[in-house]
Amino acid sequence: MPFIPNFPRALLDEHRIWHHANHVVPGTIPTPGFGERFLRFHRDYINRAQQWFRAQGYDPSLVAGWPQVPEAFRRTFCYEPAAEQRVQYNPQSFRTLDELGSFIEMRLHGCFHEMAARIYNQPELNDFDFAPRHTEFYNIHGLIDQWYAGWERAWGLRTRKGKP
Repeated sequence: MPFIPNFPRALLDEHRIWHHANHVVPGTIPTPGFGERFLRFHRDYINRAQQWFRAQGYDPSLVAGWPQVPEAFRRTFCYEPAAEQRVQYNPQSFRTLDELGSFIEMRLHGCFHEMAARIYNQPELNDFDFAPRHTEFYNIHGLIDQWYAGWERAWGLRTRKGKP
């Protein structure tokens, strides 16, 4: 089920509005605070969307975060292995949550959406307005949230999943 039937319009609108208000043009420097807002918004958003998904009786594994970047993505033109390695294995190198979030946004996140749209033949995955209607959106953002949690653990802000 890549396409999520009956996805709530309110959740779709919330994501669209957030991204249109906070859009960062590739090749530019994000404004201070963007990276932190990006990570916090998406953590909250995916949690609420996953709650809705489970309440519909859908299989939650379909919207779980990938445990790692899929191999097909690693063979694409925009994938940066050094960026993934830094986020995954050296999260303490990011002094702030803002720095981490901006790095992920500018070096990995956009590539993942663009490549998911191509690899899975679902153009909506590369569109802020419609991407949340697809399970792969949650796979991508769940992986990013795992990196966020790794940063929290590295800085002593989180000791296990969801717990300070």
